[in-house]
Amino acid sequence: MKTKDNKSILLENVAHQTNETKVNELYEEYNQRLYRLALSYVKDRYLAEDLAHDILVKCYITREKFKGECSFHSWMYRIAINHCIDFLRKGNRHRDMLHEEIERFNDQEMCTPESEVMTGCEKEELRDKLNQLPNKYQEVITLFYFQDQSLKEMENRLNINLSTIKSRLFRAKRMLREMY
Repeated sequence: MKTKDNKSILLENVAHQTNETKVNELYEEYNQRLYRLALSYVKDRYLAEDLAHDILVKCYITREKFKGECSFHSWMYRIAINHCIDFLRKGNRHRDMLHEEIERFNDQEMCTPESEVMTGCEKEELRDKLNQLPNKYQEVITLFYFQDQSLKEMENRLNINLSTIKSRLFRAKRMLREMY
């Protein structure tokens, strides 16, 4: 039989008696780790903070389900990964609704002739800058930002490694910044 690690024993104590200092101790220890994990999924600091907190609350609520068959760290990370994946699945639907709301707001509030001219000029300038980029960089920028494809979708479509796509996006954005 496996011996339980200190985290398992601490979690059992938390499960049996809700001692605020023990809960805070777990929170302090895992908050930054879970934040970094969530940040690797959502790429947004504020969302990652919210997700890390949600994950910690979820772990606390489901603490009775921890059987000690794996390390506490593994158990918590599996919950965190599943929570992030679920969020991203649901998030795509919310992102589409958000874009619709923003477009509707922009149509209502910013429909002045001056704003239309400025927007047109900015779009034209961006198109000119994009056309100055090499084709391999234009392609990833267009797919990612204008066609809203995920990195995974781009990997499948272009038959290029994910790390190559990330590198090209980074370099293309850097080139565009230097042009402005």
